[in-house]
Amino acid sequence: MLVVHGTYQPEAKQFVLWAESSELRSARRGRKALKPEHRFAVQTDDLLEWLERCAPNLQSETIKLSVWLPSIEKQPQASPDLQRAGVFIDTHDQLELRAWQVEALVFTVPDAVNLLLAVAHRDDIGRDLRFWHAAALEALALVSGQQVMPALERDGFHFRAYWQILPDQTERLTDLAAQMPPMCRACVESPNEAVSPQVLLDKFIKAVVDTTIRAVAPPIKPSRKPSLGSAWLAALTGEDSRLKLPTADAEMLFTSWQTWSKQNEATGNQAFRIAFRLSEPDAESKQERWRLDYLLQATDDPSLIVPARDIWRGQDSQYLRQRFDQPQERLLRGLALAGRLFPPILDSLRSRAPESVSFDTAQTYTFLQETAPLLQSSGFRVLLPRWWGNRKAQLSARAKVSGGKQTGKARLTLDTLLNYDVQVMLGGELIDYNEFMQLAALKQPLVRVRGQWVLLDPAQIEAGLKLLQEGGKMRLDEAMRLGLDEDEKSTTLTLDGIDTEGWFKHLLDALKQPDGIELLPPPADLQAELRPYQQRGYSWMTFLTRYGLGACLADDMGLGKTVTTIAFLLGQQRDIDTRFPVLVVCPTSVVGNWRRELVRFAPSFKILTHQGAERVSGENFRKELNGIDVVLTSYALLARDRETLEAVEWSTLILDEAQNIKNSSTKQAQAARALHTEQRIALTGTPVENRLSELWSILQFLNPGYLGSEKSFRRQFANPIEKLNDNEAAKHLKRLTAPFILRRLKTDRTVISDLPDKMEMKVYTTLTSEQGTLYEAVVKDVMEQIENAEAEGDSMARRGLVLSLLMQLKQICNHPAQYLKDGSALDGRSGKLIRLIEMLEEVYAVGDRALIFTQFAQMGELLQAALRQTFFDEPLYLHGSIKVKDREEMIRRFQAERGPTVFILSLKAGGVGLNLTRANHVFHFDRWWNPAVENQATDRAFRIGQTRDVQVHKFICAGTLEEKIDEMIESKRELAERIVGADESWLTELSTRDLRQLVKLREVEG
Repeated sequence: MLVVHGTYQPEAKQFVLWAESSELRSARRGRKALKPEHRFAVQTDDLLEWLERCAPNLQSETIKLSVWLPSIEKQPQASPDLQRAGVFIDTHDQLELRAWQVEALVFTVPDAVNLLLAVAHRDDIGRDLRFWHAAALEALALVSGQQVMPALERDGFHFRAYWQILPDQTERLTDLAAQMPPMCRACVESPNEAVSPQVLLDKFIKAVVDTTIRAVAPPIKPSRKPSLGSAWLAALTGEDSRLKLPTADAEMLFTSWQTWSKQNEATGNQAFRIAFRLSEPDAESKQERWRLDYLLQATDDPSLIVPARDIWRGQDSQYLRQRFDQPQERLLRGLALAGRLFPPILDSLRSRAPESVSFDTAQTYTFLQETAPLLQSSGFRVLLPRWWGNRKAQLSARAKVSGGKQTGKARLTLDTLLNYDVQVMLGGELIDYNEFMQLAALKQPLVRVRGQWVLLDPAQIEAGLKLLQEGGKMRLDEAMRLGLDEDEKSTTLTLDGIDTEGWFKHLLDALKQPDGIELLPPPADLQAELRPYQQRGYSWMTFLTRYGLGACLADDMGLGKTVTTIAFLLGQQRDIDTRFPVLVVCPTSVVGNWRRELVRFAPSFKILTHQGAERVSGENFRKELNGIDVVLTSYALLARDRETLEAVEWSTLILDEAQNIKNSSTKQAQAARALHTEQRIALTGTPVENRLSELWSILQFLNPGYLGSEKSFRRQFANPIEKLNDNEAAKHLKRLTAPFILRRLKTDRTVISDLPDKMEMKVYTTLTSEQGTLYEAVVKDVMEQIENAEAEGDSMARRGLVLSLLMQLKQICNHPAQYLKDGSALDGRSGKLIRLIEMLEEVYAVGDRALIFTQFAQMGELLQAALRQTFFDEPLYLHGSIKVKDREEMIRRFQAERGPTVFILSLKAGGVGLNLTRANHVFHFDRWWNPAVENQATDRAFRIGQTRDVQVHKFICAGTLEEKIDEMIESKRELAERIVGADESWLTELSTRDLRQLVKLREVEG
């Protein structure tokens, strides 16, 4: 396992990244000190590979870095993050701080921010990186909230311009600095050089704020003879922050800036702040004059308010004078500053003792919309009427949407038009057309309606007029967005609610409460018994597709998405035009599984596999579809044969492992969206793996246009949620998408209570072309030798050749590199390994644990190397050469709460005597053809102490001897343990004819 750390180096204005490895062992007395480069520092190539997976395209440089860490006996102690993964350190001896040299990557501040946003949700980052992620979000929030100001600093004989946060915002960083982990300050030459958490955080925030604004602000080039202001702007927006002015002019600007920046002190101190309170006109007054009172308000007790008249008369309390010296002078200076933002305040200063100022309604609107926020951001306090900011004090609307007389069984699309009517509301009360027109004719931004003040925004008035005059039709997708989430805005008007009737009401109620969808009986011709949650999934898919809506079944791996979908397809034969076939698109390694499951659960279906070099296209393909119910193909061919597949009208399009279209710009994602079909289904255990854009891509396939364009989705949801942790945006997105994504977890007790304790599944894979060539060559060569030995009557030689043949074929089925023993590359050469990695991706994504059994020690090594390379993780590997002491250490680490994800075991060394109940997945990568032996291995996880259901995945290479032997064992399941021996020796007794049939490579359909 890898744990990645990082910190900010303010002197160099750079961010550094380094990592520690799970190879760090317990320090014990007498053990030879380990070299840091062997047991601690992760090599740069490994870190670069990790970076490429997390945040590609970031630029970095390599450096050597000193990291001060607690150490024991000249060994570094594992960080708390690594200890949670099962790596523990013996702390009986005295700890000491020691410097360790590590290889690190260096980033600019902008790249560091992108990196921190990209890795925030990963499990393999340290607490220090999580802290810097929180700090980066805080800096970005200050920028987006406009809580920043331009600044200047002296740099020798020069001056530099930069952006800093407002002085009154520094308080919010104090609590964050107190949470800084010590690791953030460990990358120094000496511990004495480490700055305080507050100083380090302030410098990081300053760097992020400054570089972020420069990145988004268009650069301003100064003129040939720049003014002071234009030169300052150029230095604030360009890459060069130096102030390019003559020394005297630069000094003048710097002095003026110092005076201006200190004006924040005029708003008050830590004890009291100058405040303004806006009061409404008297209801009986004919002249609508608003009053703004001047006050001093205690910061620690907002209820303590001193009016300005008491201060001018010297009637303020002794308490105020003790904590706010010279209150009259400071109040006058603060009012002068506020007067620059709002001229009526400045006018009031002509009086000797200004207590307040009054103004008309038009000026009040300006004050509320523009001045009040400026005063707040400048350090003043502003007390506004309660109704301000209340939705009921604004113009709003209430929609009434009807589905008409159309029945729920009718075929619909997202652009189906619905009837709707709109009622305008003001102050939470309905107003009729004539009353609204009278208010609009006033052309005043603030009006008193039925005793309360409300805001009439010009844009909202225009939108209200348009709605009242038009009414009419609304698209189904827009109506669903409004109905599912009333925060959704179809116009500039706030939607106070939506009333529904007819079939649309039935649809909307079901989308909000999917548990209320009527359960359908399983199709009569389904050759399986659906479990309750599978029946609910089948009913849910049927309901959504009936209304023309796409559905994403996102159940956990092993909960039976395939059989649920097959039940749905059988049910659809009653409701849809069966002239059009179903198209199922899945990974190449899963095509065979789909065919077998269809044959098993829906034997009435006629199936066509569109795959291989002999597949047809164009008109020949359309002719081949006559009488076909289901067509199976792969994602690779979806893009390659797009023209052929796009020319067909499909009744239903199903994407299995739909995360394959998570990147909307790929050819296969574009091809999937282009196909013509009445119904769309997506199956995936991981609807979101890394970015929310993946969810958009899947929903865009299912319900095109429902979530808007990808650009608007990033602006409205992805950026606020991923970069700013916007909980409201996340809730909004969930309300919109939850009705179309059904996800059940194995950890859900309502699901687990109905599941068996152990679920055994056969995973059929196909040989790659390289494997197929090797397989046929070995069969041909060895079978000739067997026939010669048989002709010579040498039974011992024959028996040895048979065992050798079986061994070689099993190795080829595993991986060509195991058979060739040439140390060649692993990627893309084995159908089994490809499928294993696909399934382990979900295991890693959901935080499960897995055991992988193989009977070959060499294959275990290859698996360990492949998984290390793919997942940047270090799986454990137990084989016969492991010492008892190290064996026990492996078990302890795996059984730890945060232990390794994967444990590879040789069948003989790890098949018995171990308690590995942390695992809830067992993969038999290659089969031991004795059910009892495999069951014993499975029982390492399925035993007393196991709290979760165990899923057992048995890999079989379709068309090879593995599939044939599995069929022989299954046909004699009751006698298998008596008939089949403890190893493959029983196969040596087969006749040569039977043996040839056993090992013959057969054509695989799908």
